[in-house]
Amino acid sequence: MKPQPTADARAERLFLGVVMHQPTRLDDRHLTPSLFAVERAAFVALRRAHGLGTLAGDLPTATTALATVWSATQVATAYLESDDLLPGPLKKHLTGLAHRRQAHDLATALRHVADAPTNPLDDRETLTTLGAAVADLGQNGARPFVAMETVMLEPVDWLWYRRIPLGKLTLLDGDPGLGKTALALDLAARISTGAPLEGDGRIAQPAGVVLVNAEDGLGDTLLPRLQAAHADLHRIVAFDLDHIPMLPAGLADLRDAIRTVDASLLIIDPVMAVLSAACDAYRDQDVRLILRPLAALAHETGVAVLLVRHLTKSPGPKALYRGGGSIAFSAAARSVLLVAPDPDAPDDRIVAPVKNNLSPPATALRFGFDPTPDDTLKIAWKGTADTTADQLVAAPTPSTTDPPKAVAAACAFLSDLLKDGPVASDLADTARLRAGISEYAWKRARHRLNVVADRDGYADGRWSMRLP
Repeated sequence: MKPQPTADARAERLFLGVVMHQPTRLDDRHLTPSLFAVERAAFVALRRAHGLGTLAGDLPTATTALATVWSATQVATAYLESDDLLPGPLKKHLTGLAHRRQAHDLATALRHVADAPTNPLDDRETLTTLGAAVADLGQNGARPFVAMETVMLEPVDWLWYRRIPLGKLTLLDGDPGLGKTALALDLAARISTGAPLEGDGRIAQPAGVVLVNAEDGLGDTLLPRLQAAHADLHRIVAFDLDHIPMLPAGLADLRDAIRTVDASLLIIDPVMAVLSAACDAYRDQDVRLILRPLAALAHETGVAVLLVRHLTKSPGPKALYRGGGSIAFSAAARSVLLVAPDPDAPDDRIVAPVKNNLSPPATALRFGFDPTPDDTLKIAWKGTADTTADQLVAAPTPSTTDPPKAVAAACAFLSDLLKDGPVASDLADTARLRAGISEYAWKRARHRLNVVADRDGYADGRWSMRLP
């Protein structure tokens, strides 16, 4: 069997490049010279410069700090190649190699003792040395906990501010046919071009997107919608229906796709369709075993993973419990969003926050669909909404069971009634009853038309209503 390597010079140089960009990482007590087999002297030089306060996170100060160790070209190469790299995976990789080196050294020492002509049990000095080595190896390699004072703060990075975090799992819940896929593809298109996201004023660079859609065809559905949203197709890769990566076996394919386009967004739509046959989606332990490695992949690559999920058929009362499958889905996700019809405009949709572990909740947003010549769904954003996710999934009361057509009919009737000016409220209500319009539909129509109620024009103090 070929022995595993115990050093990676390139990884060491890249990690030192990250340190040049972010010198405060040298305050981490877990960063010790033992992590470096090849570039130990460079690490010591950088730490010394940081201790003296001369390492400022730029190339000139890094070059000065490493002047006696690396050439200016070596410093520049490590600095430039490490730009935007995630330090976590590099540190984990170097730590693993350091543990292998320690284990190798310990095994070598044991072999020398075994080959010694004298009985090692009589050699107290050797036993003491080996005991210290074993204790040190166990502390550095097997301790499952760390002191919190040694942990470095990691700011939360957002793909979509306060809605979709980078390096984490996010759920997008909603009933079938409401536009969850259209919304996800609109996000994909914007990410691929660097276009601003609704409600997010930050400027972003274009990034790659990976699509795993187990229900729609690439050519007849996904491609037309991406084109309608003006996506940069060069930055988007998708798995066809015959090669959907099942979880957890398909993680390697997902990692490869993410790296191919340097993706910032991975969309799995719907998540239930990619679970292995052995996974019971309603059993917490099964779901956690599937999502844990997926969350680790998100953390490793820094990609935002958006899992699309259908709602159960049972209404309310809490949006958090309406998603299909085990509650472990919502527990594992750091953010959960809900897409539901707009109660005041049934043809529109609202995307509302259900859960957010990383920040205060974002505002709910309203969107509709713009017609295209070939009838392709295209998202049209319409600003904010003050409706909560729990209100959107609440069971309708007996007075709110009117179909959308009844509300539309009430709007048409009220608009015609008020077109010539204010009408007394009691007269308007009498007209409503004669027309067979329910109180709920009437209230919805008044809200949608922004009808104003006041007493102007009536000496006896009666209320009137008018259009704005």
